[in-house]
Amino acid sequence: MRTRFFIKNLLLFLFPLLIPVIILGTLSIVVTKQYIQGEINKNNLVLFNQIDRNMELIVDEMNSLNVSLGNSEVVFRLGEIMRTQTLTLENLRLMKTMLNYINGPSNAKPYMESIYVYVNNPYRQFLASGEGLVRLQGFNDPSWMDSFAAHPDRTAIWTESRRIRRYSFEAPVAVTTLYQNLVSNVQNRPSGVIVLNIDTGYIEKLLADMTTYPDQQIFVMDESGSPVFQTHTQTGSPIPDIGRIPYSDHSANWKTGGTTYLVSQFKAKSGWTYISVTPRLSLNRIPFQLSALTVFFVLLSFVLGLALTWLLTQRSVRHIRRIIELIKHAEAGAPLPETDSVRKTDEYGYIAQRIIKNFIERHYLSAQLSEKKYKLRTAELLALQAQINPHFLFNTLETIYWKVLGLTGKPNEANRMLENLSALLKYSLDTPNEIVPLAQEIESAKTYIRIQQIRYKDRFEAIWQYDIEELQDAGIARLLLQPLIENCMSHGLREQEVKLRIKIKLARLPGHIRIAVID
Repeated sequence: MRTRFFIKNLLLFLFPLLIPVIILGTLSIVVTKQYIQGEINKNNLVLFNQIDRNMELIVDEMNSLNVSLGNSEVVFRLGEIMRTQTLTLENLRLMKTMLNYINGPSNAKPYMESIYVYVNNPYRQFLASGEGLVRLQGFNDPSWMDSFAAHPDRTAIWTESRRIRRYSFEAPVAVTTLYQNLVSNVQNRPSGVIVLNIDTGYIEKLLADMTTYPDQQIFVMDESGSPVFQTHTQTGSPIPDIGRIPYSDHSANWKTGGTTYLVSQFKAKSGWTYISVTPRLSLNRIPFQLSALTVFFVLLSFVLGLALTWLLTQRSVRHIRRIIELIKHAEAGAPLPETDSVRKTDEYGYIAQRIIKNFIERHYLSAQLSEKKYKLRTAELLALQAQINPHFLFNTLETIYWKVLGLTGKPNEANRMLENLSALLKYSLDTPNEIVPLAQEIESAKTYIRIQQIRYKDRFEAIWQYDIEELQDAGIARLLLQPLIENCMSHGLREQEVKLRIKIKLARLPGHIRIAVID
């Protein structure tokens, strides 16, 4: 009888306890895998767009130099300069202009190591950024000439990974060199080359900062399938046969060296290919943890079910024996044994109600947990969107800045307005409710004034009067000075034709700071 009751109670209580746990765990694993896959595709799309914008800046720099220096007349004049030992005043002016073209990007771009411009000449002279007109013999970086000589008829951009020495006393540094032949329309063949040396470490650090998953690696491949830039994992273990990955416009699994990777690829307009390679093991950590938790809860539920079944069986057998004892006493006519008041209640009904209640509470808690997870993910997405929008605005302003610079060939008022506007927007959007140092607020107001001075053609001037040491530790609400200055400009420029003068005085008094704006 005890065995029969034990098996019956085990089937009644153990299976209802295990089935919801198994179903809930399985559904959680499936939903989590689908969610992770969707997030991976979305993050990789954002990642590739960011990489493409950065790579386009490098390619656009080469195209801009090719447009500026690839003119037949300019190529001829550069060749004349490099083939002679004496320079006329006109040639000196031209050389100075060419040096400005190559020194500007080399000094302004942190990833630009150096730029060379070479036109065929018997002395092997060329223009080098930061150096001027130099000879190949005795120069710290002569190896680029070999690559140019090996590609005499190539018209497209090609790349090469090299190590160059900036100075004789420094160790060599890794660079990625881009070559673009200068093709003369008269001779219809390359007569020189433009060489861009890109700091490989800077670009690879930039790519590493874009990774979103553990052990994720990013590769930038050129048209021939050779890596131009690539990130490195913390373990430093390279991925073999990266050039043999078949191209696919959607994420796919790829196995090599006993490891399975998730590979996503994007082919840019420049012909370069961006590849994201992430070990599957890194992406499956959360589903694996959910599977382990599911198995743990199933085993825990099984152990608890056994214990509960044993207790219920003991109680059921005890109740049945007591009932049999009562029946025997009744049949024998003997006095019935006393029973306490608790045993007069419906214990089986009570147990059933407790099991149902426990099941409902478990299901309710699971639903609450899922709802909280959904709200948390929604909040995270909203927070991410709030971060992306300012970054998108800053990136757009930066892109406009370089487009304007590419069209004009040199910095101008539009570039300065874009720089000031970007700085002002970044200052206004960065934690607007916090108190900032007064010196920082003054710099923001000066940035606003520089924008307005370009707009109104210097119809007004601003005079500042303050002691920076006196106000060094002072704090102020963000964007407090700008409305005061804007009000002076709005009324002063409209009501008079003479040049407006705005005087801003700041002084520290006991317990407060006095700000006066006078026009």
